[in-house]
Amino acid sequence: MKSKKFQDGVPEIPFTYDFYLVYWEDIQSDAGWKSIKEIERMKPAICVSTGWLVKKDNKVHVLMSDYNYDDNNELADGGNTTVIPTKNVIKKFKIADL
Repeated sequence: MKSKKFQDGVPEIPFTYDFYLVYWEDIQSDAGWKSIKEIERMKPAICVSTGWLVKKDNKVHVLMSDYNYDDNNELADGGNTTVIPTKNVIKKFKIADL
C-alpha cells in the first residue's frame, strides 16, 4: 500500500484507492404543478461527487469521501459513501497528488 505522511503526529494517508471527481446523471422530480410545456423541458439532474473509488464494475461506482483510523493508526472505517449506477456516470477525473 502506498502512503504519504504530512507531518509528525498525523497518520499516513493510505493510498489503497484512487481519488476521483465524478459527474453523473440522477433523476429529478417535482410534486408541484407545472405547465405541460415546462414538464416537456425537464431534464435529469447533473451531479458531481468526489471520493476514493472503492469499487467500480459494470453495475456500480462506489465512492467513499471520509475514513478514520483505529488506535494503531491503521485505516479502519469509511463513511459518506455514494453508490452510483455505472450507467449514470457521465465522466470521471482521477485526482492525483493527494
